[in-house]
Amino acid sequence: MSFSGWSLSQLGVLFAVCGGAITVLYLLRMRRRKVVVPFAALWERVTRDSESRKIWRRLRRLLSWLVQLVLLAMIVAAIGDPRTNAWVRDPMTVAIVVDASASMAGPSPAADDEEPSRRIEAAKARAAAQVRGLGPSDRAVVIVAAEEVSVASPLSGDISALLAGIETIEPSHGEANLGGALTLAGHAVRGNPGAQVLILTDGALNVAGADALRRCLDDDAIRCEIDTHTGSADNIAITAFAARRYPEARDKLEVLAEVQNLGDSAATVTLDVTADGVSVGRRPLTLAPGETRREVLSDLDAARSRFEARLSAEDAAMLGPDFDDVAFAVVPPLSPLRVALISDGSNLFLDAALLNLGDHVQLDAAEGTDPDLAEYNLVIFDVGNNPLPATLPQTHLAVFDPWRFEDSPFPIAKAKDVGRPFLTEQARKHPLLEFVVFKDVNIGRGTTFALQPGDDALVRSLGDPIVALREDEHITLGIGFDPRQSDFPMRIAFPLFIDNLVRYVEQRTPGFVASAPLGLSQALGLADLGLSPEGMSRVEVRGPQGEPQTRPVERGRFRMRALVPGIYTVSALDGPAAGAQVEVAVNQANSGASDLHSVLGEMDLPAEATAGSAPDPAPLTEGPLWTALMLAAAALIALEWATYHRRVTV
Repeated sequence: MSFSGWSLSQLGVLFAVCGGAITVLYLLRMRRRKVVVPFAALWERVTRDSESRKIWRRLRRLLSWLVQLVLLAMIVAAIGDPRTNAWVRDPMTVAIVVDASASMAGPSPAADDEEPSRRIEAAKARAAAQVRGLGPSDRAVVIVAAEEVSVASPLSGDISALLAGIETIEPSHGEANLGGALTLAGHAVRGNPGAQVLILTDGALNVAGADALRRCLDDDAIRCEIDTHTGSADNIAITAFAARRYPEARDKLEVLAEVQNLGDSAATVTLDVTADGVSVGRRPLTLAPGETRREVLSDLDAARSRFEARLSAEDAAMLGPDFDDVAFAVVPPLSPLRVALISDGSNLFLDAALLNLGDHVQLDAAEGTDPDLAEYNLVIFDVGNNPLPATLPQTHLAVFDPWRFEDSPFPIAKAKDVGRPFLTEQARKHPLLEFVVFKDVNIGRGTTFALQPGDDALVRSLGDPIVALREDEHITLGIGFDPRQSDFPMRIAFPLFIDNLVRYVEQRTPGFVASAPLGLSQALGLADLGLSPEGMSRVEVRGPQGEPQTRPVERGRFRMRALVPGIYTVSALDGPAAGAQVEVAVNQANSGASDLHSVLGEMDLPAEATAGSAPDPAPLTEGPLWTALMLAAAALIALEWATYHRRVTV
C-alpha cells in the first residue's frame, strides 16, 4: 500500500495537529447556565441521582472523542490518496502467448485432491491469474499459438473480456506456429509502456519454435518470460495409416498402420482396425520406448471403402492425448479404366494384351477422328497403315510408330529413321518398364526422338531415344517402332508392358489419391481426388465437424484447410460434375506433434527467462481507495448524528 497524495510524514503531522485540537476541545469544562428556581430541596435530590451516573457520563464523552479521532483519521488518509502497489506502479503492457499445440492436450500434474488435468488447463489458469493481477493502467492481449496464429482477446484493460477470451482456448491437432505468435506479440506491445511477453508452454517445441523463443529472449526492447506447464511424456501414437488395392488383384485390399511409442517407458496397446464399422483386425502390441511397429492387414474385401484405426490400452495414461490415437483411410470406389484402341485390326497381340486385363479395363475400338476420345482415360494409337489424326485428343496417349508418316502431329519430334535399330539401354527403375526387358528385341525399322527438357528416354538405341515419355497434364508415350515389324509381341515383356502402361495411367486417374495430411491450407488436385476439373470454379469441403467451406478452383486445384483428423467430403458446386462428391481422409502425419518431451532443458535458458508467480489482484477494480474512506466517514458521521439525537453520546 502506498500514498499517491501527501506523504506519510505530512499526514502524521496533520493528524497530530487536528487530533490535538479535538482533544483540547473535549477537555474544556462545560459552563452551565445558572437558573434560580424555588424548592431547592427537590433539585438537590435530583442532583444527587445524576451524580451516581458520573462514570457513565465520562465514558460517553470518551466514546465521542474516539469517534471524532476515527473520523479525522479517515479524512487524513483520504487526503493521502492510498493506493495498492498495482495502482501506483508503472503501467504494464503484456502479450500473453498460449501454446495451443497438440502436446498441450497431454496430462498435467494435479494436486492430491484433484483430478489430473490437461496442460492447456494449467496454462489457461496461469493466464487468467496474470489478467486478474492487472492494474488500472495495465493492458494485455491474449494470443493463441496453434497451427494458425489467432487472437483470443485483443489488447485491452477489460479484465472480463480478457478472461472470456482465455476460456475459448483449446489445443489444436498439430504443432504450434510459435514464431508467428511471438512476432505478432512483439508488434502488439512494442513501443508501449512496460512491454513484456509471457509465454505459456509445455516446451514440446519444434526447431522453428525453439529458435523463435531464443529470438524473443534476446530482444532488449521487450521483456520475454516463460512459464512452463509440463507433465508425463508417455504417449503412443498412430503415425501412419493407409489402405490400397493390390495392383495385381484389384478386388483385394491391404491396410498398413504404423504405431510409435514416443514415451519413456514400455507399454502394451491394442490396435483395432474397422472397415465401414466392422472390425477387420485386432492386434495387441508391446512397444519399447522409441520403438516403431508396422502392421499390415492383407487380403481384405475391396467392397470396403472407409477404414478407421484406433488404439486402446488398459492404462489410458500411456496413450497421452487422444488426437493421435485414431486414424482414417478412404479407398476410392473401383471403376474400370476407359481405354480406346485405334488400330486397323491387324495387331491381335495388342488386342489380347488389353482384353487380358479383364473387368479392370473397359476397352472400346474407336476411330481417330472420334470427337469423344478426350473422355477416355487412355487412348492407344496403333498407327499401322492409318496416319494419326490432325488433332490429337487431350488425354493420356500411347502411340506405336508415331512417325511412320512424315506429316505426323505427334508432339515429340522425330530425330531420325533407323534401319534395324539395336536396343542397348533402358530405364529399368521406371514403373513403365517394371519386369520388362527390351534386350535382344529384334526390330525391322524404327524412329528415334528429339527430346526436350523434361522428357524421359525409357529405351535407347545406341544412345538415341526410341521409347520416349513426356509428362504434362497428361502423359504422352511414343514407341518408335511398329510391333508388327518386331518380335516384341512374341515375348512375355509385351503384355507386361501394356499392363504397366494401364497401371501407370490409373495412378494418374481421378480417384487414385484419397488422403491428405493434417495441416494448414494446402493445394489439392481435383483430378487426384476423383473429380473432373472441367468447367468447375467452386467446391464445398465439409469436415468431420460439419462446417462447410466453399473454396475456389484454379487450374484444377483448390486449397483445403484441414485442422481436424477425419474424413472430409469434397462436393462440386458447378460445371458438368456439379453435385458429385468424393471423400478424403485427413490424418496427423507429423510424429513431432505427438512428442510430449520438453526441449527447454536443452536450450540453456537464462534464469531471468523464467516467469515468477502471477501478480496479486488489486482489491478494487475501479476508483481510488479515498472514495471508500470518504464514504465510510460519511456513514460514521450519520451514525454519530443518530446517537447524538438519541442522547447516547451526549
